[in-house]
Order: sequence, then structure tokens, then C-alpha cells
Amino acid sequence: MAVHWRSLPGLKLALAVFLFLVPIADLQAGPELVTAEPARQRARLTGYTRARSVLDIATENSGKVETVDAEIGQPIGNNNRFACLDRTFIDLDIESNRAEIARSHTEIEYYSKQVERHRELVRQASSSEQKLDEYQRDLGTRQQQLRILQLRDRTLNERRERFCIYAPAGWIVMERYIEPGEWVRIGDSVARVGNFMQLLVPFALSMTEYKALQAAGENLALELPDLNTRTAARLERVSPGFDEKSRKILVDLQIEGSQILARGGIRADLVLDLPVASGTVIVPETAVEQRYEQYWLERPDGERIPVVYLGPASSIEPGQPKVRVSHSSISSGQKFVVHNQ
Repeated sequence: MAVHWRSLPGLKLALAVFLFLVPIADLQAGPELVTAEPARQRARLTGYTRARSVLDIATENSGKVETVDAEIGQPIGNNNRFACLDRTFIDLDIESNRAEIARSHTEIEYYSKQVERHRELVRQASSSEQKLDEYQRDLGTRQQQLRILQLRDRTLNERRERFCIYAPAGWIVMERYIEPGEWVRIGDSVARVGNFMQLLVPFALSMTEYKALQAAGENLALELPDLNTRTAARLERVSPGFDEKSRKILVDLQIEGSQILARGGIRADLVLDLPVASGTVIVPETAVEQRYEQYWLERPDGERIPVVYLGPASSIEPGQPKVRVSHSSISSGQKFVVHNQ
């Protein structure tokens, strides 16, 4: 059924109000504005991986090298042993000392029986107390000798253990200075090992670079061009001193993850976004006008500012190209008008 126009007075009133408000809204809507972002320049610093720790190991005894258990480039085994010296003479000393211990046990057993026997005889008035005292003295002397021999046995066994040269398990042999059959003296360096289970990359940073490194926080990463990969990293340690020549802060970054080749000398690039001089900002390309070979930004109040165009800026927003511009009177946080170009 058709409805006549005149029968809908409410509809006519609503339509009239709508038509009246639309132009008002259009008049109240101002120009589209954008906020200038701080401009940064990308710095690439290069370092090289190295072992977290390096240790020179030396022998504590003199002797002939009997075995070497790890070659250069091989890890130290779970028994921590790198090499052993010939232990023939220390084994003979241990055997001789244990024979002395056995004899002491026999003598102690004999004098213990004598002390008990003469104690009973003294009680029966069949022996003098002086004889009992002599046996008690001899028993005490043998017991002291046994303790000395037992202590010497522990010492000899400890010395025998040190005829083998140990290093931390899992550390890799970097340099090896001995061969089987070679004679070494006390204190001779026999190898150098490194902890490549954790890789560090040293850098020397200016204060600006150091602050940018701290700002990266958990997003810190290193690029490894030689391996065509990228890996997470963390700030491991910061030297309280500084490099005397460069006046820079010395820091070590630790590579996170075990997928990286465990060796030193791998190139690692640290990429930092550093703030540039004041007066340089990043704005959307649509906020910049170009007229007569001059670039302009317009403030919300209509003031137009001539700027120096510094080229495109990287942006993660698709379809929103941004550019870097510079002028002494502009700074990040200020707003500018967008021009639909």
C-alpha cells in the first residue's frame, strides 16, 4: 500500500534536520593533521665473536707425557682430562707407603695385646707398672706413625691425580703445546682452551651509541653476514673503564641461541638507530608540499615553513611513505597539515 508524503510529518522533520546539520559538520571539520616523529640515523658497528673465557692450563708435576686426550678443535670430555704424565714412580711410592701402613697395623695389634696382658699382670701384681707404661708408650708411637702414613697416602694419591692435567668439560682446545713422550716441567703451559659454549662480541661505543643499545632492551639483535642469519643478543657486561685512545665504553654482547657455529672470528654487525641533530624530523610524504623547487610544511594555524628535504625514511607501515625534513624551528611532536596530493 502506498504511503502519501503528507502523512509522514515526522519523517519530513528528521530529513530537514539532517540536511541542516551536514554543512555545519563539514564546516567544523578541520584539516587532517600529522605528528612529526624524531629522526634517527642508522649506525652499523662491526665486531667478531670470541670465546666467553680463555684458560691456559699448566702441569703441576714434572714427567714424561704419556697420553693426550684432545686435539686442537676438540672439546674436553666429561672426565675433564686433557693429558696424563707417566705415573710409574708415584705408583711405586704409593705401594711402598701402603706396605708401611700394613706393618703399622700389625705392630699396633701386637702392642695392643701386650698392653692388655700387662694391665692384667699389674692387677695380679705379677708385673711392674713401668713395663706397662713402656708398652703403652710404644702403642701410642705406632698409632701416631700410622696416622702419618695414612696422611702420606692421601698426599701421594692427590699427587698421582695431579699427574693428569684437567680442563673444564666442553671447553674447546685452541692451542696444544705437548706431544706424547715429551718431557715437561712443573709450571709448563701445555694447552689453551676456550669456552665457546657462550660466544661474546666486544664493541666500543660512544655514549650516544650506548644509550641506543640500552633502549633496544630485549629487541637487541646481531646480524651475521658471513652466515646469512640474524640472532638475538643481550648485554652481558659493561666495563667501568674506557678505551684510552677512543674514549669509548667497552661492552660485551652475548649471542643467544645455540644455532650459531661455536667458534671465534665470525663477523657480527650491531645496527643502532641514533638520534640526529635537532631540527630534523620524519613526517608522511603527504605533509610536504613542493613549489618552485622548495619544500614546505604547514602548521595548523596556516604558517608555512620552508624545509630542507633529506630524502625518504624507512617505515614499517605499508602505503605510508615517510620522508626526513629539516628546519631549525621544527621538532618532534609538532603537528602539520596533510595535503592530498
